[in-house]
Amino acid sequence: MKPAASASLRLFRLMDAIDVVVRRLSALPASAEVKDLRHRIEESLREADRSRVSPPSPEELERLMRRVLRLHVEVAKLERHTAGT
Repeated sequence: MKPAASASLRLFRLMDAIDVVVRRLSALPASAEVKDLRHRIEESLREADRSRVSPPSPEELERLMRRVLRLHVEVAKLERHTAGT
């Protein structure tokens, strides 16, 4: 796969991962934690949108992907905590 195609595919997967975490977060009841996570997700989404205009370096894309992964983990913890109450 060509580097540009690979970066494009990774960006597509990143946008999909952001969409998934947004949907999961929207199913949770309002709270300070949800508000904070929503803000952080919006920041990641803005950065990913900028990447469509100006492709990120592999390191920048990796950093953004790791940030979105951490958001998934935090949402999962919040889901478990919410389900347990």
